[in-house]
Amino acid sequence: MRIALVPHGQSVNSAYRSIVPLFELANRGHEIQQTDYKRPAARALARWCDVLHIHRWCEEEIVKLAHAAKASGAAVVWDDDDDSLRPQEGATKGRLMRGRDASIRLAARRRLFRIADLVTTTNQRLAEVFKADGARDVLVIENYVLDGMLSPRRPHDGIRIGWPALTEHELDLEHIPLVSAIDDLLEVHPDVEVTTIGVELPGLRSERYRHLQRMPPLDLMQQIATFDIGLAPLASQLRINHNRSSIKVKEYAALGLPWLASPIGPYERLGEREGGRLVADDRWFEELDALVRDERTRQKLAKRAGSWGFSQRLSRNLEHWERAFRYAVGQARRAA
Repeated sequence: MRIALVPHGQSVNSAYRSIVPLFELANRGHEIQQTDYKRPAARALARWCDVLHIHRWCEEEIVKLAHAAKASGAAVVWDDDDDSLRPQEGATKGRLMRGRDASIRLAARRRLFRIADLVTTTNQRLAEVFKADGARDVLVIENYVLDGMLSPRRPHDGIRIGWPALTEHELDLEHIPLVSAIDDLLEVHPDVEVTTIGVELPGLRSERYRHLQRMPPLDLMQQIATFDIGLAPLASQLRINHNRSSIKVKEYAALGLPWLASPIGPYERLGEREGGRLVADDRWFEELDALVRDERTRQKLAKRAGSWGFSQRLSRNLEHWERAFRYAVGQARRAA
């Protein structure tokens, strides 16, 4: 297949949902061309391709580009891993549109849905949102761990607990007493260190707590590889949390980390078989304390995590993307 790719910039989302999967498909013999929809060459690529793959963009120019692709007989596949046009609690400034801009793009997205042969997203909840907005055919393709991002584990003394997350997750701390749980844990266990990346635990003054700023994805994965336990708390009160993907615990697992997560949204069907445990909001200290004390359980969960994490690598799941594009091409040809 000849696939023209229009990623949403060079964001991490684009890496998971377009850039890396598509260029992995190039290794299987497909022709991939990446473009910015604002470039004059984009229209030529829309006429060249069998599939026009758009991640997140929903500008008026994108609608025109999709029409050009359809006029040339190509399939159009549109993807997003977030409902990024509607206000969400905790969204970082500039991440979501507001007011008139959001309304214009939402209208453009609905026109794209009428054109697209296939819409892809990360979970069934988002699929239902897009269907309600007019998407005719929606397929769930989960986020998978990018093989090239994985780093070897680094030996060290003590037990390191980590939570990498955007600063928007500080809103979760208004509903989950994680700060007090971590504070108590550090007091009880002198061999425990805690690191957060991006998100900060306010008021935590222990010398064994480190807060690191956001860092490039590859550096981030190298830092996560130093952890012994990964955290993924999500407040059920925040609507955005129910639409997230499970990629955080997949990455923990792929690195062989046991993990603790909130029992909502992307994590609600996961558990010990996948190398982790689900934690009620008022049980974070108890679950952390139990896991810190029980090295045998940590090792058992780490082994299960590694096995599940291996199955969640992109290299083991690339056929989901390949089948989706072939299906879209078939849909476009039948419609023609």
